[in-house]
Order: sequence, then structure tokens, then C-alpha cells
Amino acid sequence: MFTERQRLDAFYKISKTLREQDANIQNILQSALTVTTSSLGARHACLITFHKDDRVNNKLILGPQGNLEGRYALWQELIGRGLIGMVHHGRRVIVIHDISTDQRWPQLESTPDELRSGSAVGLPLEKNGNMYGVLALIHPKIEYFDSGLIEWLTAVTDMISASVGNAVEMNAIPKDETRYKWLFEDAVLPLIITNLDGYIIDVNVKACDFLRYSRADLIQQAINKVHRLGTGPIGANRFGSLQAGKEVTFRTVASPKKGEDIPVMVRARRIYLGEDDVILWAEEDISAQLELEQLRQDLTSMVYHDLRGPLHTIYSSIVTLNKLLAREQTSVVKDLLDVGVRSTKQLTRLVESLLDIQRLEEGKAVLDAKPISISAILAEAAQLVSPLIHESEQKLRMDIGDDLPLFTCDADMILRVITNLMENAVKYTPMGGSITLSARMTGDAVRISVNDSGPGIAPQMQGKIFEKFSRVKYKDAPKGVGLGLAFCRLAVEAHGGRIWVESEQGQGSSFIFTLPMHKEAAPLTVQN
Repeated sequence: MFTERQRLDAFYKISKTLREQDANIQNILQSALTVTTSSLGARHACLITFHKDDRVNNKLILGPQGNLEGRYALWQELIGRGLIGMVHHGRRVIVIHDISTDQRWPQLESTPDELRSGSAVGLPLEKNGNMYGVLALIHPKIEYFDSGLIEWLTAVTDMISASVGNAVEMNAIPKDETRYKWLFEDAVLPLIITNLDGYIIDVNVKACDFLRYSRADLIQQAINKVHRLGTGPIGANRFGSLQAGKEVTFRTVASPKKGEDIPVMVRARRIYLGEDDVILWAEEDISAQLELEQLRQDLTSMVYHDLRGPLHTIYSSIVTLNKLLAREQTSVVKDLLDVGVRSTKQLTRLVESLLDIQRLEEGKAVLDAKPISISAILAEAAQLVSPLIHESEQKLRMDIGDDLPLFTCDADMILRVITNLMENAVKYTPMGGSITLSARMTGDAVRISVNDSGPGIAPQMQGKIFEKFSRVKYKDAPKGVGLGLAFCRLAVEAHGGRIWVESEQGQGSSFIFTLPMHKEAAPLTVQN
């Protein structure tokens, strides 16, 4: 009995199998027939496609070994004047409940015994009025194909028909010379076609103009004559990624016949041109884009550097004013000055983080590594954030291991990482909530975590929040520019560590990072 659950599972399996196929019709038919017959327990089956003039195009037959001649003769009879032929010409489902008594079933002397009893069904493969072929199945049980199973098989053949139809249309497009020329020759991007070994077999006009080569100069040349492949997914395994059907995108430098190299964004993918299996390369000039990026970076760096001076002046002025008014100021004045000191420190940390983001992204070393106590960094971070926690009526819990060793790192950078995570926890934790700062040794690394009791983070956002300008979005979420976590990721990775988040919506979040310990570091016992 083919239960409803089994039908759903089988349908999903067939759908998944078809999605994983390329535009090769033979592969589609083989996969569809194998999965369908195994799902039903059918011992014999045939999947056949026809040309528009009704000639057989592709034919796949499944069945147990033995008496191949007899089975082949039966299927030929079914294709010509039997079940498959009737389904093909009538474009309708035909069910034979008992093949031993039904006159529509051919009784040949050479037919194997297992094909003389049971039931059979034939279903058309049709899409948008186009008749592509027929699926025929034979099951050893009489009256096996009931109405429910026929409905399920109809849905399966609709899915197979769609896959076959799409493959036919994809493979037919390049044969339309006018459309091919319009898409290829008149494209706004330089396009290059190579074989699977990377040798050029065609280029469009835009590519010739861009590279300053004639078409004859480029034909049969290796693609690395046009641009560098590097050691990425293409250069490393000789087009393995492209041969596997993956689309590959990478930045490189194009080498024209005359003039300087040109920075380009290359997008390459495997396609089918009629019977040819080739790789299409699209070359996009990104010179203007890189110039704009450099200009933006220069302007950003200038702004950040210009902010540091005034911020330092403001901070020094507030500290000096605090000292001058130490004996005279009221509690209100003192509180205002403390807010000013705290705010300028927070803004200074932000500017320093922004500068570090830029340097780290450029691959520049910004680490001022010195041995320091992890516990001292954690205590300083807690002290810096404590006023914010107090204002929000939240509770801070410290859970610091007593065996943390000295750690060689850029103390200021790691301090800003922990402070950023704690300030985020304060922002997203409701009034009266709790925050936990933890640190433990795990093997040869220290594991630091900041846990909050906020709303949590949706699973689809957890992989994106460490990117620049990415923020958690929900109603009444705190505002920000989305740079703090980007800095944390870059700073932790610069120390050879890893950072991630563990969260469930409504259950709070845990931001965790690990830092590998210096080989020569010695354990330092501290008292919390």
C-alpha cells in the first residue's frame, strides 16, 4: 500500500532529484525513471521522448536482468501499436488493470512470464501543448494503479514534463541564429566563449574592442591570455568548479593588446550551445568602481582622522573642568560631567574602531601585541559599561575562570571588542534585564562570551550581522549604523580567532569569540 506519507516523501525526492540535474535530457529521464520506479516498487518501466514528427528521440527501459530480447520486443510493440503508442497519439492517461486479460496488452511468445500478469499505466509528458513523450510503468499486482495513485503519477509527470520542456527550450535557444547573434554579438559586456579546457572558440564585438585584439587573434588562445586566473576556484583545480556546473565570480586583471592592465569582474558559467558544452565568460570593467571605492576610503579616513583631534580636545577639557570644579560642583554638575566624559570615550572608541575596520580590510597590520591579563581587560570593559547598565536598571554578572593565563594581544583592540559586545547587550536587553560576561579556557584558546536577555536574533540574520552596515531589524529595535560587529569580527580574526552568535528568538543572544593563546604564555591565577 502506497500511503499518503510515502507519496509526499517520494514526490519530494523526485522533485529534489530533478532540480539537481542540468539541461541534459538523458540525465533528466534517467533520474526521473529510477526514482519513480523505486518509489512505487515497479519492476518494469519505460520513459520515452519523441521528435515533433513522432520519431523516437530518447528511450530508457528499466527492468531485471534476463531475457533482454523478449523484454525489448514487448516494449517495441507497446511503443508501436500498444499502450505507449495509444497514450502518445491520444494524449491521455491509459490504465490496464490486468494485463493478462486486457486485449490491449500484446501477448507475444517471447514475452517473459513476469510481464504476462499484473497491471500497467501510461501517462503523457506534456507541457504548454507540446507532447514530449510517455512514461509507462508495469507493476506485478493486479489493479495496483487506483485513482489516488494515478493522481499522484499525473503530478509527477507534470514535473518531469516541465524539466524536459525547460531542457529542450534551453538546448534549442542557441540554434536560433538570429536570437543567438542578438544576445551574443550585441551584448553590452565583453563576452568570451571557451571550451571546457579554457581555449577560446568565440568572442563578441565588445570583447574585441575592450581587449584591442581582432577575433582571429583571440580564437584558440588560452583564456589566461585575456586575464589572470589566480589561485582561486578556477586557477586551483583547472576549471573543476565550472565543469561541475557552478557559476564562478572573481576579480582579476584583463590584459589588452595595448595599454595598461584593466581591473575586471569576471563571471563564468557552463552553458550548452546546441551540442557544444562550453564556458561563457563575461568581463566587466570595474576601473571606475575601484576609483570611487578608493575615493570613499580616502574621504572616510580623512573624516575619521579629523574627528580624533577635536574629540581628544573635548575629552581633555571635560576632565580638566571636572578637576577645577571638584570642590565646588554639585552632584548634578558632577553627573553631567561624568556623562560628557563617558560619551567622549564612547565616541573615541567608535572612531578608533572605524579606522581599524578600514586598515584591517586593507590587510594592514594594526596589532600592538603585548602580554596582558585577560581578567584585567574584562574588568576594564565591565567598568566602562557599568554606567550604561546602571542607567538601564540592568544587572551584570561576571563569570570569569580563575585559571586564565597571560595573553599576548592588542589590549586596546580586544577591550573595544568586549565593550562593543557589552554595549550592544545593554541596547537590546530590556529594563531590569540581565547581562553575563563570561571567560573560560577551552583547550589552547580563551573563550569569551556576552549573554543578554533581549529579544534574540532570527536565524536568517545570524550569519549577516557581522557584515558592515548590517543590523538586526524588528519593531522598536535600537538604531545604529551596523559597524560595531563588523569591527569585532575583523579584530578577532586578526588575532587568529573566531566570533559567532548563538540565539533563539525570545530567548536572548550569546555573542561568543575565541582567541588562541600565545605559545609562551604562562598561567596567571587571579581572584574575581
